[in-house]
Amino acid sequence: MQVILPGLFDLPLHELETGFVSNELPGLNRILGLATLRDNQAYSIDAIIQRALAQESSSPGLAMAQAFAAADEAEPARLILAEAVHLRADLHDAVVIPIPKTADNIQDINIIINGLNDVFEVDYDLSVIADGVFLLRLMGYEAPTHYPQVLSVLGKTVNPYIEQSRQVLPWYRLLNEIQMYMHQHPVNAERIRQGRLPINSLWFWGAGERPAIATRPRWFCDDVLLNRFAASLGLAVESCSSVGACEDFSDALIVDLRLLQWLKAGLDTSLDEILLDIERNLLAPVLREFNESKLTLRLRAGFRHDFELRPTAKLKFWRRPGCLDAWQS
Repeated sequence: MQVILPGLFDLPLHELETGFVSNELPGLNRILGLATLRDNQAYSIDAIIQRALAQESSSPGLAMAQAFAAADEAEPARLILAEAVHLRADLHDAVVIPIPKTADNIQDINIIINGLNDVFEVDYDLSVIADGVFLLRLMGYEAPTHYPQVLSVLGKTVNPYIEQSRQVLPWYRLLNEIQMYMHQHPVNAERIRQGRLPINSLWFWGAGERPAIATRPRWFCDDVLLNRFAASLGLAVESCSSVGACEDFSDALIVDLRLLQWLKAGLDTSLDEILLDIERNLLAPVLREFNESKLTLRLRAGFRHDFELRPTAKLKFWRRPGCLDAWQS
């Protein structure tokens, strides 16, 4: 069984009450203290999930876009997902900033997107798949596959991806024209007047051929887009809230993005509430199953190590539990 918690080792633990990490997270600390360390090179959400699924794919990112198209899609290689973001420019680069999914922001995003559709209707066809998230079908060429999932780039610079985009000149020109249109849109002029971030760019990701996977785990996740992707691969999809009622973790894969969303996108729930919920409703039932079985548990968090808890770890009664804050030094 595997648990994916991206962002776990990037948390500002100093903001929590003294003793919270050591006293309130016994399950997590037990995993960190008793596990065998495995070197890890999978740091993005895409790479972590690919590794967890033993996925065989020619795309560096998760090829999610096909999951939102019709089964008889004629040109699946031309599909790509898009989400509205703010690009904050400096002298030499630009940083990706999220646009919160509030009702006002969604309304503004839709107005801008409708305008883009009218201007660029010969370049692509677009449909809405979730609030602020869209599926594009490019008309004349295949979609680029080098973009990672949007959560993986929030707060990071975009220059490496821009340079790769130059390799497909029609795509690069389209990106520039889209940004010019968005920059000049009256909605953004009004947002700037109100002191709000302009919606000045789209982040694209999820292109590529549907991957072949070497395993078919029982999938637990609350992210709508990832769940559609998992279902398109034939996986049995359940909510993370179902973990506590699960009686068979022999091939379970639990994906919880809340810590990363809290770090990157300003999730409203407090950090201590999220950690307590993960401890009590995810890790506690997983560890109960681990204690009663001969299963191996692997914690993946986009850290320099994965943490593998093997059945023999139960014999390490002499070893003290670890502590999350000890891994941030």
